[in-house]
Amino acid sequence: MSTPTRSPGSALAEVWPLSPMQEGMLYHASFDDRAPDLHLIQQSQIIDGPLDPVRFRKAWEAVLDRHPALRACFHRRKSGETVQLIPRWAGLPWAECDLSHLPEDDALAEADVIAEKERADRFDLAKAPLLRLMLIRLGPERHCLVTTSHHALMDGWSRAILESDLLDIYETGGVTGLRQPGSYRDHLAWLGRQDKEAARTAWRAELAGADGSTLGIPEAAGKAPDLPVRAVVRHSPGFTSALTRFARRHGLTLNTLVQGAWALVLSRLTRRTDVVFGATVAGRPADLPGVEECVGLFINTVPVRVRLDGGQPVVRMLTELQQRQSALIEHQHLGLPEIQKLGGASFDTIVVFENYADPGAAPITPRSLNLTLRDSRQASPYAITLGVMPGECLEVEAQHHPEMIDARVAGEALHGLTRVLERIIVEPEAPVGRLDLISEAGRDLTVGQWNRTGDAVDAFSAVDLFRRQVAKAPDAPAMTAGGRTWSFRELDEWSGRLTRVLVDRGVRRGDRVAVLLERSPEVLAAWLGVWKAGAAFVPVDPVYPADRVAFMLADSLVTAVLGRADSAVPVPAEVRRIAVEEAVGDQAEPVAVGPHDLAYVMYTSGSTGTPKGVAIEHRGVASLAGDPGWEMGPGDAVLMHAPHTFDASLFDVWVPLLSGARVMIAGPGVVDAERLTAYVADGLTAVNFTAGQFRALAQESPESFSGLRALSTGGDVVPLPALERVREACPRLRVWHSYGPTETTLCASWMTVEPGDPSGPVLPIGRPLPGRRLYVLDVFLRPSPPGIAGDLYIAGVGVARGYLGSPALTAERFVADPFTPGERMYRTGDLASWADDGQLVFAGRADNQVKIRGYRVEPGEIETVLAEQPEVDEAVVLARDGRLIGYVVSSGPVDPLVLRERVAAVLPEYLVPAVIVVLESLPVTANGKVDREVLPDPDFSPRATGREPVTRTEKALSALFAEVLGLERVGADDSFFELGGDSITSMQLAARARRDGLAIGAREVFQYRTPAGLAAIIEPGAAPADGADGAARTPVPRFGLVDLQQEEIAELESEFDDR
Repeated sequence: MSTPTRSPGSALAEVWPLSPMQEGMLYHASFDDRAPDLHLIQQSQIIDGPLDPVRFRKAWEAVLDRHPALRACFHRRKSGETVQLIPRWAGLPWAECDLSHLPEDDALAEADVIAEKERADRFDLAKAPLLRLMLIRLGPERHCLVTTSHHALMDGWSRAILESDLLDIYETGGVTGLRQPGSYRDHLAWLGRQDKEAARTAWRAELAGADGSTLGIPEAAGKAPDLPVRAVVRHSPGFTSALTRFARRHGLTLNTLVQGAWALVLSRLTRRTDVVFGATVAGRPADLPGVEECVGLFINTVPVRVRLDGGQPVVRMLTELQQRQSALIEHQHLGLPEIQKLGGASFDTIVVFENYADPGAAPITPRSLNLTLRDSRQASPYAITLGVMPGECLEVEAQHHPEMIDARVAGEALHGLTRVLERIIVEPEAPVGRLDLISEAGRDLTVGQWNRTGDAVDAFSAVDLFRRQVAKAPDAPAMTAGGRTWSFRELDEWSGRLTRVLVDRGVRRGDRVAVLLERSPEVLAAWLGVWKAGAAFVPVDPVYPADRVAFMLADSLVTAVLGRADSAVPVPAEVRRIAVEEAVGDQAEPVAVGPHDLAYVMYTSGSTGTPKGVAIEHRGVASLAGDPGWEMGPGDAVLMHAPHTFDASLFDVWVPLLSGARVMIAGPGVVDAERLTAYVADGLTAVNFTAGQFRALAQESPESFSGLRALSTGGDVVPLPALERVREACPRLRVWHSYGPTETTLCASWMTVEPGDPSGPVLPIGRPLPGRRLYVLDVFLRPSPPGIAGDLYIAGVGVARGYLGSPALTAERFVADPFTPGERMYRTGDLASWADDGQLVFAGRADNQVKIRGYRVEPGEIETVLAEQPEVDEAVVLARDGRLIGYVVSSGPVDPLVLRERVAAVLPEYLVPAVIVVLESLPVTANGKVDREVLPDPDFSPRATGREPVTRTEKALSALFAEVLGLERVGADDSFFELGGDSITSMQLAARARRDGLAIGAREVFQYRTPAGLAAIIEPGAAPADGADGAARTPVPRFGLVDLQQEEIAELESEFDDR
């Protein structure tokens, strides 16, 4: 396994390859040599007893001499391979400090400062030993030992061996009586003998179908994470004993119990039933003699996959997990990079179960010193690291990287683990889906208290509420259009005459009538007339394509079409065609309807491309439009400008009509700032805009909202800066921010921003409207804790009957309400979380998420960062061909490359768009939302415009760039990342470069970026030789003998001999 040196007197004893775990650690350490090294570990121990510092230091020197792995350092060969060099001798870095003059509390505080400085001092991985000690004197027989080392040298088990040897040598004065230790090189040789193909087969089967990382948070390529934040829970002896008894009773290990509980926590946090996380395994094979006494880095990290069935008893889930893990033990030698190549093995949390012998448990001689662990520091690059230390009191430490994951989520994970463990041991037969992450108090808040917002309006239908207004103020203006005004009485009578025509032509209660009209006063009269006939209306825009109109008429099974006499839109022969001009006779009395009668069917886009008809009942319309919370009344005027075939028209029409206010019907076309100002001058007091329209107006002319009393906006993400821009320009404006899909009758939650209200960091979507209930649920329909995003469900008044004629789709999206027997709730497909004050915060679309290189990405997060840039007015991000594409609109000049660089400074690499496209405007659909389907494809090829490569290395690298990126050519000065490269393709580039003899790694690709930049740092000898200068080199096996030529051995030896 090792390559011996040429002369026995050389300072270099051996050269070893790396273990898979060492490879991973050195890979992370290579990212940024100025950032903290996450794989530096430190222990602070209190030493009680009559310590002789000189003798203690000599004992440490003997330990360093006894275990070669402690003297390892690391060297990168010209081939790009890294090896570990084992010198015959290494001086022990040792320092002492006397703080005995201080009170012990002060001395220990100063010791903490010293320890922190030691942690901040990175090791030079090329210089042995990667270990240093600081002995701090606290008193005559009390010291503190701070041991700092690199994790690549040893694992926790090794640390226990080292300490046992140390104390024995200290007591006896030498190594006499100690067993000869095993050598780490024997373990490396053992690894080389294992059947890797069998291991790959086993892992491929275990991970088949796994869906990538659970949290979807990869490391930021090219940058090492900062040091993590720690939180510790120490469980009582009673609870620890209960866990141990439970595990024994069911034939489980404590490790399995914790892993199963962690899987349940991750499932709840991420809304997944198939989770993958990492776990460390001891890696000490029983068939390797002396392995239990050997020092080195034996541990390995492997994925743990847990598939959760909500109906399965939790104890059965744990048993199956242990069985699968046991079956994989003989394959746990395979390195994580090898496993991850098989797919599905990426993860962002890891469980480290510290289970090894106590060095003081069975000393070979009586000991005069007693070592007590005071503090231990160790980190990992994963978003969350769960450290589990068994003992009399089980200790669980959660480390999280704040730049990767919110502290609230990390805290809920740690405390949720405790709650899950408590439930498991009390109810081992409970179904997996019933084990809540949330506390009882949290459940009462999110399901109960925060949903108690009052009762819905008590009315059967909007017609009832409208007729109340007619009776109250018959001559008040109801609507204006084109310079003409209709009173409430006139609108009531007009609609009554239409009702007479409909009834006489055979329309009956429960029928559906298509209203085929453009936005006009006739639309309002027609809708009221259909309702008074007891029927439901289906709004159809005459400008729709003929095939879409035909589909809507056929799918909704209309009995009649109400439109203009001169309409040229074709109507099926079997459907009665009625003209609004026929309403010239008597009125008809309204047909009585119930609250559950159908009010309308509106068609929305379907995920399959086929429109789906949303069937809304009368009680939903009445409770929404008649809610007094809108604070609308006589004297107000609301603009009807939204496409009347979409539910935004509910606000435009029915909120004013049911409150005695006036509807101002806008003319054709989009309402821009100039038109809005004109409408305000005509008496407009309130208006509703979609989020996209509002963003555009806020950017173009925030002062155009001046004179309005109220503004309603929602339907998509409303940027807080846009809102603040308008509020600053119009300080007296009241804003309703509403949320709700078409399936819940326009909106189900709202918040009011009153003039003068302070702004928070985010704009919530508010609280449920009266009569509605909003739930944030996990994958098993259990409540998510406050601050944790979950799937948003809506129940109560306003929830649609379903999708007309689509029982399967209805059953998929409208499900039983688990908290209110006999009722249903709608699965929105949106994500949200509860804030501490009981308001909901929108967290993106669950089904808008895309996968980029195996990670789930929410484009809205990137859109927010783009939109925050000063020159960007609007931003949209989508994924195409595995790349993120950003689209921006700007009123001024913008450099997309500079913009991308600024975004890259804020977002992790995997969230940075491969290219940013500048557009004059964003295309929108008929209902005012961005039409992502018609956004243009970017063209990367024109960006490859650099000079032609000149040297042989530049030419080779330019060809590799083009090969990896799928381009025809790449210039010598073209940036890999501006051409669409990313962290994954950078690794592919590095691998292919090394294959061709060009010694670069992914880090160099991030640092130097261009073929010319990389060529400048490649050593001349690394390029492929044109002529033959000897026998061809044999590829170096990962765990064979390190194949060193004599010249290279001499070079390495001379490096050590010169030290």
